[in-house]
Amino acid sequence: MERAYKKEKEKGRNSETSFECVDAGLEERAELLDKTQWASDFDWQQIEAIVKYMRAKRVPEGAALFREGMVESFMCLILEGTVRIEKKDENGNSKSIAMLGPGQMIGEMSLFNDEDRSASAVALKDTTFLLFRREDFERMSTEMPLLALKVLTRMLKLMGERLRRTSGVLADYL
Repeated sequence: MERAYKKEKEKGRNSETSFECVDAGLEERAELLDKTQWASDFDWQQIEAIVKYMRAKRVPEGAALFREGMVESFMCLILEGTVRIEKKDENGNSKSIAMLGPGQMIGEMSLFNDEDRSASAVALKDTTFLLFRREDFERMSTEMPLLALKVLTRMLKLMGERLRRTSGVLADYL
């Protein structure tokens, strides 16, 4: 799988390069983020600072934000639209494991490791999101360490909530 990713990367066809840029200035991105539940722990000044490190992007219905097995280091924070998370079973069939909408983050684990994506994310309708790359998070960590820590704390809290829900579902199958 790693070889296939490198070939795609060499051709410049990784997910990130295929996203349509949204012409959204700093204030518009901040307003969009402020409307989400994700930003509830941040004040306006912090939200404006956070979006300096993010890019507004859009994909049409049916497009993948990323594919299972690829190695890419960015997360997405959904602003508008709906995204289905799919995982392949042992026979290679895609199974829907979650539906996510505005204010929810996806792909956050890729900010912290170089592992293959564990699932695919496909837009069920036109979807607008903020793209947050590993290098942007690292730059934020250097330039604004307290804000980066608060962003990281928010991500960990949400990841913990997901893990609890997943563990609950798993327990029902054991």
